[in-house]
Amino acid sequence: MSVRKRKWTNGKGETRESWVVSYSTKEGGKRYQHIETFDRKKDADARHAQIKVDLGRGTHVPPSQSITVAEATELWLQACASRELEIATLDQYRGHTRLHIVPLIGEIKLTDLTVAAVRGFEDRLRLDRSISLVPKVLTTLSSILTDSLERGLVARNIVSELRRNRRGAEGKAARRAKVKLKAGVHIPTPQEVRAIIEHARSMLPTPFVSTS
Repeated sequence: MSVRKRKWTNGKGETRESWVVSYSTKEGGKRYQHIETFDRKKDADARHAQIKVDLGRGTHVPPSQSITVAEATELWLQACASRELEIATLDQYRGHTRLHIVPLIGEIKLTDLTVAAVRGFEDRLRLDRSISLVPKVLTTLSSILTDSLERGLVARNIVSELRRNRRGAEGKAARRAKVKLKAGVHIPTPQEVRAIIEHARSMLPTPFVSTS
């Protein structure tokens, strides 16, 4: 595996560059070479690190073999129908996918569905969908990714990871909010309070006393 810079000159004589992640996989006794291209080095490095982890776990899916979110959605809906779910539940799932998921991210390949892509999808939903609908659609997307994960079509459930990270951040914030305030650390000690009061008194003007 490697990350390398690629430079070239376009038809206008301008120099362009990109970052290439190259790696190989062995399938059915044959070795295949894969190349992925990125505009920024940090994106290439992040992808390189993720591929390395996925290859070690045996869960990597090359982009050339990946299906789109729309195709994964159809597989999931078929599985839902085969489980004989209630008609109202199926109609809700179909509505989430037909009106929100497929139009916005249906053409994206599962392997290209990053945390940033899901966050962007969530932000677009919030622009013109109701606040109560957004988490429901994300839950449906998470179910689709879980189904794809079980089928070996994707290595991660990005929605679950995003929610887990948020719960962790919220938990830390809540723990910080519950920290007991300590005198002399977070608030003044009684001695410091008295000193503050005495100092404030000393700054007051001396009252005028008439001698007549």
